[in-house]
Amino acid sequence: MYIKEKSPLCSSCKRRYATFRRRTSGERLCRLCLYNSVIKQVRKAIHYYKMIRKNSSILFLIMVNKPLLSIMSLSIYESAVKNFNINNSVLLCFNKYLNCGNIKEIIKSGHYEFIEFEPHFITNDFIEWLKYAEFIAIKIAKESEIEFIVVPLYRDELVIISLLGMLSTSRTIFSEGLPIRNVGDIKITRPFYYVVSDDVLYLTLTSKFMSGIDLNEYKFEERYRFFKHIRNILGNSPELMYSSDKSAELLQSYLMGYSKRCKYCGSYNIDDICEYCKKFKEYIHDMYI
Repeated sequence: MYIKEKSPLCSSCKRRYATFRRRTSGERLCRLCLYNSVIKQVRKAIHYYKMIRKNSSILFLIMVNKPLLSIMSLSIYESAVKNFNINNSVLLCFNKYLNCGNIKEIIKSGHYEFIEFEPHFITNDFIEWLKYAEFIAIKIAKESEIEFIVVPLYRDELVIISLLGMLSTSRTIFSEGLPIRNVGDIKITRPFYYVVSDDVLYLTLTSKFMSGIDLNEYKFEERYRFFKHIRNILGNSPELMYSSDKSAELLQSYLMGYSKRCKYCGSYNIDDICEYCKKFKEYIHDMYI
């Protein structure tokens, strides 16, 4: 959160004035130290869960409900993996949900292949869109021999998704909250697994590069009242976002022992194909990307 009172010195560098206080730790940081700290958190997830390797290829998914944060996350991710010599980088954007042409103009980077995908499936449900977006990303990754799919979801969002999966007894939804999952040789990764969205939001709002940019983000319906309640709980008790780690690992081991994996999206499921991928196949069969 912003620091409104007279700013103390940054608790990290001890030289610049602090402009932001983290909800999770109470640290008071200047913008540069916050940016570097987020990069370290991304590197921690990348190394621990093996989310990248040298000379590999990635597909980065632009979130339709948070396009500006996705662009900032792309910058952070680039800094975190700069020593891995990425050979092929693809950005995937969904038209009809977003104006991908505007986003392409903002990024203006020649070393990305920018895919403006025209979806056949429109939904107002976030989980359904996420599953659909990953379904398309996997299809593109297979055709382009891409190894890693990068989805910029943050710690608080992943905790909410995991809890929703548990409360709705959906293995498929619970799988979306995990840091990494495999679909054959392709890995769907959450490199912002240790990063809280507030940190990235502040970096986005205070970025000179992003200043004045207005992208119409897609608004999903709040179909789950649970989302609103759990956000309030996590806002008041942010330590819960990190104390749930062990529980998630135990549940994951339970699911692995008693579940199959969907052959299309890699999510835990009772059958070989989850209910979401069954639906998406109707829209994607014989589709040209």
